[in-house]
Amino acid sequence: MNAIDITQHERLMAAFLEAERNSDIRVLALSGEGRGFCAGDDLTAEKRMGPNPHAKRAVDLEMGSGPAVLLESCAILRRLTKPTVALIHGVALGSGYDYSLSCDFRLVTEDIRFGDPRIDRALWAAEGWSYKLPRLTNQSVVTPIAYLGRLMNGNQALEYGLAHAILDIESDIREAARPFLVALSLLDTNAYASTKAAILDGLDATFEQSLTMQATHP
Repeated sequence: MNAIDITQHERLMAAFLEAERNSDIRVLALSGEGRGFCAGDDLTAEKRMGPNPHAKRAVDLEMGSGPAVLLESCAILRRLTKPTVALIHGVALGSGYDYSLSCDFRLVTEDIRFGDPRIDRALWAAEGWSYKLPRLTNQSVVTPIAYLGRLMNGNQALEYGLAHAILDIESDIREAARPFLVALSLLDTNAYASTKAAILDGLDATFEQSLTMQATHP
């Protein structure tokens, strides 16, 4: 189900940085092999590692946060200047949920299980999605998802504005998404980057800061 360990988080972060640097890459799409997008962090792998050179990046089970590298990786993904798309089927939980919410677009199948249920295990998610989720939808939607750990299916994610399209569950998700990805690849990269930066800066700023940014934007 594609649970992620620290090494895989680091590889993803390296891939995001390469996508930003390489002018030949015009769109970044994330998808999972097999039965799901991502089941979250591989906590058993973290426990097995014990004391290690990545100790500062290990999962803090008492706090409920993911590895610090996930925070850094999601921040890079969210601010990538190129279009980013999560292609979600099966489960997208925990860190998989966080990565997908860091993308510009989410294309899903109806059968997804989408969210972060760790509150059921007395853990809280200090990974960034609690910042992003209220900015992607509204507080009435956020409350049962965040406080009760409720998972969404594809139709609910679409209704809540957290998904942008439902893909055919019987199709290969990458092939089903291809027309949309091709359309994104044809957009002007500079215009896309500027528009994205303006939107994210506005979301991340106070109202006064937003007015100043708009007044001084070239």
